[in-house]
Amino acid sequence: MSNVKRRKKEQGVKVSAGLQTKQTWLPYALLLPCFVFFIVFSFWPFIKSIYLSFTLTDMFGKAVKWVGTFNYLRVLKNPEFWNMMKVTFVFALMVGAGTFLVSMIFALLSVDQVKGGKIYQVMFSLPMAIASVPASSVFIFLLSRDGIINRFLGVSIDWFGDAKMAIFAIAFVTIWSHVGSSYLYLLVGFRNVPMDLRESARLDGAGWWASVKNILIPIASPQIFFVIFLNILNSFKAFSYFKLLTGSGVGGSTDVLIYQIYKQAFGLSRFETACVYSVFLFIVIFIFTRLQFAFEKRMVHYQ
Repeated sequence: MSNVKRRKKEQGVKVSAGLQTKQTWLPYALLLPCFVFFIVFSFWPFIKSIYLSFTLTDMFGKAVKWVGTFNYLRVLKNPEFWNMMKVTFVFALMVGAGTFLVSMIFALLSVDQVKGGKIYQVMFSLPMAIASVPASSVFIFLLSRDGIINRFLGVSIDWFGDAKMAIFAIAFVTIWSHVGSSYLYLLVGFRNVPMDLRESARLDGAGWWASVKNILIPIASPQIFFVIFLNILNSFKAFSYFKLLTGSGVGGSTDVLIYQIYKQAFGLSRFETACVYSVFLFIVIFIFTRLQFAFEKRMVHYQ
């Protein structure tokens, strides 16, 4: 009997050791495809872009000569680059602030369960389900010179062709497309606030705005920070609407950094300049990310 018990015990030890080994390597095996995908499609292209930014390239993007910092100095001395940076920051500010404000208003209007509230939730979140190509077609129709918007306002403005109005029109369309997802994030954050806190504040005589300012916003601050961070990040990388709504641009007034990367590389075959712009875009996004996380440590409250 003792030999049988000993064998069973040894078998149990072997099984548990094998299970422990499997539990050790299984997480890494599951992460491996994502890691390989990141290396192949993100990290390696980024490293190669940095390398190409210090070279002259041919029309196929192959490095032909090492020139050091020449490309960077040439770009920094170009007034068009600084205009591009100004347009990029203005657009990011408009889209980031506009998307946050609109989605915040929608979320505050929807936080309480009311009759017919589901219909409004679907309406507010609907833009996130519409792809950029059909959305662009709709807005080109609405905002054309003889479109419905101009007829309603009694004006004749080419919203996507006018040098002064194009950036605002594209920002409006981009805000519309981003509102849906931001609205859902904020709504979930607000509805996670315990109802007893709001009821207690109401019984103590706190008004609607006092309840929002002192209860909803502080408790939902992680979701608010995430929405602000995501919108600013996406605004720096917004490309599709610039290409779809303006084609080749409107006299420099819509030349954001991300669109110029595409134009320099695939329109003019200046891959070295496109790579320099990519590096600057990375620096801008990195700085904004660090600033936002510094702000997050002071203003965001976690339960």
